[in-house]
Amino acid sequence: MISQLLNSGLTNITELIELVVPMVWTYVDDVKPWFDDSVWMRFAMFPEVWIASSFKGSSGETATMNYIGHHQRNQQTWLETMYIAAQRYKVNFTGIAITGWSRYDHMLPLCEFLPSAIPSLVYTLQTVVHGHITQQLNESISQTVLGCTQMPLWERSPFPTFVSCSFPGHEMYEMMYKYDTVMRDYDETMSFVRLYVTDIHLRQNYIHYKRAEECLERLIPLEASMIHFLDAFQNACSLFFTADIGPEWLQTYFMRPLREVQQRLNFVERSLKSQSSWSQRPLSKNTSRITVKKRNMTMNSILRNVQR
Repeated sequence: MISQLLNSGLTNITELIELVVPMVWTYVDDVKPWFDDSVWMRFAMFPEVWIASSFKGSSGETATMNYIGHHQRNQQTWLETMYIAAQRYKVNFTGIAITGWSRYDHMLPLCEFLPSAIPSLVYTLQTVVHGHITQQLNESISQTVLGCTQMPLWERSPFPTFVSCSFPGHEMYEMMYKYDTVMRDYDETMSFVRLYVTDIHLRQNYIHYKRAEECLERLIPLEASMIHFLDAFQNACSLFFTADIGPEWLQTYFMRPLREVQQRLNFVERSLKSQSSWSQRPLSKNTSRITVKKRNMTMNSILRNVQR
């Protein structure tokens, strides 16, 4: 907005400069190519300029896991960008706001939790202090400051990983690793189950007996681990949040997968107990033409009705 004002030929630019302390923000991995020289030439007019980086909440509206790498790179490249702008254009940077969004806006779901993002915050702050993270500093932060048994993950691991720590908030940090493990198990199990328990099987009450046993063998332990996570997650939430946070997060990210698992499991269990014969094809309930009613409205007509 300030850039637009500066480009608009505003006559009282001196008054604006005296009233405003601009904050320049971006949360991308590499800040340096994000702003061209003309941006810093304009902001050099102001006596003070702040920038905003992030330690959480900038990886997507529905990001749940917080990984250090993205945020540390954002902070480090901000420092490099500030140095260049200060040297070339004499921009007077006087502050850094290290932000941590919990929602992208009021109507959107929760994203990364604050307690589970403490490692990212620590690494981001240490980047501000030291300019970059060396291997020695990395080990010191993870072991001495955070009390972790191994290095916190900078990026998502290709395989399930668990990191145990002792910093305030570690319970929720560890819980998110458990969530990642459970959801990997869910993805792997359901990729198999969906091959043999499709919507048409549910509708026709029709399943291959041997495949049903194989699905059951996978679904029973998955359901047990998901229910265990459900209870443990709510216990962890009770340590940090008001009573509404746990249920909201679970409804957003967890209950739909759990319901799918239970739906498939209930169907397979029921079919194995009751199915004694298999209908010939074509299946009797599957011969009617499928029709879908077209929606007789446009985007503009919907918005007009809403505005009334």
